[in-house]
Amino acid sequence: MHPSLLVLVFSLFSQSWAQDPVRPYPLPDAYLSQTSILNHSSYLTSLDDSQWYLDNIPFIDFPDKTAQDVYYYRTSVLKRHLKYVHEGQGWVFTEFIHPVAWASKYQTIPDSAPHHLVEARWLRNPNYIKDTIQLYTRTGVESQTGITYTHYMQDAILEHAETTGDVNFLTSQLDGMIKMWGLWDVQLNTTVGLYHRTPLSDAQEFSLPNYVVGGPGGGPVQVWNASDNDYSIIWVGPETYRPSFNAYMIANSRAISTVAQLAGNNSLAQQWNTTSATLYSNMQKVLWNDEIQFWIDVVAQSNVPAVGRELIGYYPFRFDIGTDDQYVKGLETGLTSEGFLTDFGPTTLEQSNEYYTAMKNLSYCCLWQGQSWPFSTSVYLGTLARIARENRSSIITPELFQDAFSTYTRTNYDDGGQVPFTGEAHYPTVDAWSGYTMNHSEHYLHSTYLDNVFTNLIGIVPTLDNRLELQPLVPTNWTHFAVENLPYHGSLFSMIWDANGTSYSNFNHSTGLSIYQNGKLIHTQPNLSAVNVTLSNDTQAIASLASQSIYSNILANPNAPWGYPNVSADYSFNAGGDMSSTLPYRMNDGLLWYDTVPDNRWTNNQSWTPFQTVTLSLPRARTFNSVSLGIYDDSAAGGSVACPTSIQILSKNGSVVAERDPWSCKPNALNTILFDSPSPDLTNVSTPATGLNVTTDHLEIFMTSRLGYGLGISEIQIWVPESTGPRYEMEDAVLGTFIGGFEGRATGLNATIYDQGVLFGPGGWAELANVKAGQVGTTSMTILGGGNGSVVVGMNYLANSSTVQFSGNSSETIDVDFLPGGNVVTIFQTGGTPWVDAVVVG
Repeated sequence: MHPSLLVLVFSLFSQSWAQDPVRPYPLPDAYLSQTSILNHSSYLTSLDDSQWYLDNIPFIDFPDKTAQDVYYYRTSVLKRHLKYVHEGQGWVFTEFIHPVAWASKYQTIPDSAPHHLVEARWLRNPNYIKDTIQLYTRTGVESQTGITYTHYMQDAILEHAETTGDVNFLTSQLDGMIKMWGLWDVQLNTTVGLYHRTPLSDAQEFSLPNYVVGGPGGGPVQVWNASDNDYSIIWVGPETYRPSFNAYMIANSRAISTVAQLAGNNSLAQQWNTTSATLYSNMQKVLWNDEIQFWIDVVAQSNVPAVGRELIGYYPFRFDIGTDDQYVKGLETGLTSEGFLTDFGPTTLEQSNEYYTAMKNLSYCCLWQGQSWPFSTSVYLGTLARIARENRSSIITPELFQDAFSTYTRTNYDDGGQVPFTGEAHYPTVDAWSGYTMNHSEHYLHSTYLDNVFTNLIGIVPTLDNRLELQPLVPTNWTHFAVENLPYHGSLFSMIWDANGTSYSNFNHSTGLSIYQNGKLIHTQPNLSAVNVTLSNDTQAIASLASQSIYSNILANPNAPWGYPNVSADYSFNAGGDMSSTLPYRMNDGLLWYDTVPDNRWTNNQSWTPFQTVTLSLPRARTFNSVSLGIYDDSAAGGSVACPTSIQILSKNGSVVAERDPWSCKPNALNTILFDSPSPDLTNVSTPATGLNVTTDHLEIFMTSRLGYGLGISEIQIWVPESTGPRYEMEDAVLGTFIGGFEGRATGLNATIYDQGVLFGPGGWAELANVKAGQVGTTSMTILGGGNGSVVVGMNYLANSSTVQFSGNSSETIDVDFLPGGNVVTIFQTGGTPWVDAVVVG
């Protein structure tokens, strides 16, 4: 039924090794040609693990070095928050640098997730965002966790597709997008026709409506520290009809309508178009205040208006809502020094409001009645850019947008403007972060910056059409800039703006604006004005990138240190008990960064021996040819941890499958070690290693410390090609999880690896992701198992599910509905102690 637990397969194409690869798996877009305008490495001198950036980010060169520095820093923020969940589930972006108990399944948080989609759509690996999307549309982030924070996720899925051009992937998400929408029906007041949520659950606690009804007897707050104030209301807020939340829902319903139209379902598209139109009409009636000419909050139930300008009034236009002239005129009114504009703004509440405070009146992190929040600023910038490029206002001009973008850039600094940094919230008038907690919210991924650079400043207007459109808002005094390796519609684009013909002399180009696609010049013009270029072979390029092979990290465990896969060590520095930041489970929690603080590593600092063994245990034997280690090294900064001087990797019976002595380890980088012949040809200096395939469920990594130093590892990874079925082993599933991380709510954990399958106890569940069928629609699937009990088999957290009863060893074949691409099969115990070996499709 299974291979033996130890099989060494000597399938070397070459019996020698000369160097280990710079990455653990091939780049998805490696086949595309590129330009060579910029020296990429020169922009990465302050960043760890430079190979990741070389492989993943578009490179820019701007005359504004502060914006350039923040751009590269913000790419490192994306990298820090990129979490590998589990085999099949793939990637997700986190909001907080460390797991938090209030996060949703797999540490995603819905309010920031759409920002992640539009921000990371500009990275070259399309799987980062496709995986994140499917966690919501197929893996039940909200279905299982329950609705928490408001979001514009469906709209962001569409915006992502406008960048990738991948309509097939987009339409395959339609069912999940609709299911996500329906979960929010409980928040719809059918009489008013609007959605309501507390400001806290709209990700904005201590907002204006909280003060309007948080005072004595449910009236307005008169004095901040009055004993008869209701501070729970001032914090959380009342159920409120908000322009932010309702704009999200209008944008989401419009996105569903668009996707339904693309899928050829015209009646469904019309239904959702009607939904969005009705919601917008109700929003106009209730939330537009004629007195102050601005979108406002209205407290639900009491219908008390919170009359005052909050920055969320700028949200609707960002989503093409409230685009008539009267609304644009209203938005102009807040753009003064008495309104939202400050040195480190915009403020989240206009400064003339009685509840505005420039400085915090609590030590609490998150106040939205004045503090400058990058979350909101990045949306606000999108509104300013859209109005400015359409020449809709004499106040909201390109120059005003550029000033606002410069202010935002200046805000993304710390230490008196010396070091790029993003926290939670910033004082609007003081150069300091007001919302920031050490080892918790550093490098906070709750906003966008790359997207503002590319869609606002450079002016890319993503579209599903086969064209590249630019409407630049670049300052007129910029005589040059360059963008290189920007992913768009399955190709890599580069742009040079050289007004005088004196910049980028190493690369042959014309004066003016030049645009390249996969290394070939496709457009030139003498000035920096609007561009609209038809893209040839666009459909083929999109399909080619979408069809590239996908690789899975089979060592990642979202429940670490619980269950399998597991990493252990014979010694660990432990300064904090079970929740110590340096225990072995840090090596396979899916998170990889190299900061000293915030920490994320195992270390054997204070060990009494120069030798260390780290053991990797998989739930079943797998075949692979390398191991990748994210080595932490703080020795250059005066720390006590350094690269190992040698490394040896042994399989289960003690056979050496790789040895590097001495080892040319790259500090603070992902080091991939290919397995090799027991007797490598050490005279070979030119032929790359091809790898020795090893089949095992157990590896030991034996390392030698540098004299006077300990060892540190942030993450260990084992990469294999994705499983293509038709058989999917149940041991490869996620067996329950912690909603909110290891310190969060446990669910479904009563499932155990047993006898080369999974044994389910009461409440246990297992989730197999990326299960594929040869056809879309109803397909047979066989559940191989036994024991005595019953399970419910669910598909993609949608309505379709089937009950399977086991009595002794048996197999049950059921008909299930498969969606295009990777599906999520979840097996829930409903009675007895069933055992499941595998599922077989077809």
